[in-house]
Amino acid sequence: MSVISGTAYWASITSPNTTFDADGVYTIDICHLDDKNKDIVTQDNLEIKNVGDDRGDFVTAKMKVRRNNGVVNSPPKVVDSKLNPIINALVGNGSKVNVSYRPFEWTFGNRSGVSAGLNSVQIMDLVEYIPNGMGNSEFTIEDGYTNDEDNNIPFASV
Repeated sequence: MSVISGTAYWASITSPNTTFDADGVYTIDICHLDDKNKDIVTQDNLEIKNVGDDRGDFVTAKMKVRRNNGVVNSPPKVVDSKLNPIINALVGNGSKVNVSYRPFEWTFGNRSGVSAGLNSVQIMDLVEYIPNGMGNSEFTIEDGYTNDEDNNIPFASV
């Protein structure tokens, strides 16, 4: 098991990404790797990627929700800098993280390699992801009508 530090991009660590796998995959790109972290990754025989975008040098750690034998994996442990659990925060691009992973060998068809199996993530500096329409608004909170589900609205009797 190894731990590396970097900048998170495309993190799906509190909720799995189901784009390419219906069961879901927990995944995170650990980016802007410095020389120390590149050495750790290289010793684990992982491929350091750089596709010329904002991520710079990076590796991807993943864990499928469901193993090939059908057993459901426990989600990765996600904690803050003081080791307090993080459950619902959406980790946005630019968050500073420490990531624990285990290198594992794989073979698929005539291809083979070594990948990083995601174990846990420590968030050192959170940049929270806010989905479009959820946080950016031209309005401010004001007193007035509230669509509060707890309100009992009496109906007129006929």
